[in-house]
Amino acid sequence: MTLLKEQRIRQVPQNFTIWYEYLNESNPDLVRTINEMLAKDGKFTEKMAKKVFSDFFTFEKEGAAIRETNRLVQQSMDKVIGNLNTTTNDFANYGEQLSDFATKADGYSVTELQDVVGEIVSQTNTMTENAKTLNNSLDDASKEISDLRKLLKEVQQEALIDTLTGIANRKAFDEELAKAATSATETGQNLCLVMADIDHFKSFNDTHGHPFGDQVIKLVAMTLEKGAGRTAKAARYGGEEFGIIFPNIELNEAVDIANDLRMAVSSKKLVKRSTGEDVGKVTMSFGVALYTPREDVMTFLNRADEALYSAKAAGRNQVKYLQGNLAKAG
Repeated sequence: MTLLKEQRIRQVPQNFTIWYEYLNESNPDLVRTINEMLAKDGKFTEKMAKKVFSDFFTFEKEGAAIRETNRLVQQSMDKVIGNLNTTTNDFANYGEQLSDFATKADGYSVTELQDVVGEIVSQTNTMTENAKTLNNSLDDASKEISDLRKLLKEVQQEALIDTLTGIANRKAFDEELAKAATSATETGQNLCLVMADIDHFKSFNDTHGHPFGDQVIKLVAMTLEKGAGRTAKAARYGGEEFGIIFPNIELNEAVDIANDLRMAVSSKKLVKRSTGEDVGKVTMSFGVALYTPREDVMTFLNRADEALYSAKAAGRNQVKYLQGNLAKAG
């Protein structure tokens, strides 16, 4: 609240959300973007707020896409309904004319009969054209709705992908973890969770710069996703922290994989492309936990986090797991 007043920023929900995340520093990408904007323009404008909110809070993107899709569907349906009403009215009139002709046909002269038949032929041709128009309208609507369904699916997928790394984001992770916990409870199968954090990343960023730090995060994400295996779900949990969900796996197996991932990351040689400078290597700390059936998901997540903090407190670049209330090295 104080910051908003000092910066003369409008106190609206959108800005509360942005600046809460900024002060919380849980999203380094957002912090960096805002700092760059302020350095360039000197003040935080409404235009900046809209862009930041759109770029970093995906539910707004989803909402905009849904609203636009609803508008286009309504537009398509209005067109179809208009053509359908026109055709229905024409059919009704056509039916009345045929009925009237059938009733009076015996009393018509040859000339009158020719005129009526000509009129019926003309009306039949009109009905044929109207039916074609309606059919084309239905085909167009079907194609438009199919395209919109595809668009919505793409938006939904985009909302679950971390923009920097290309792997699953926090939202996708939360959804997948909830589903995995429910499945583990129902089936009785094991479920393990690994939380991982890049060691000393803030000082690494300060030394080598945020752009290079972003490249390191991307490299780590790619290494974790590839090394975790096809049945696991790797996600960027936030900043330099990652989470990996391992369904149907023993605790000792998850610990072994975490150690393999730790060594895979630390074996990467980091070189600045712009200068060719060798900046050494990056290491990671890992925490592993085994799910207890019917356990609250947040309790499960917190236990994996506790193991991670234990690994960091013990000197980093290692794996810890929780057995009971004790954290142990893997």
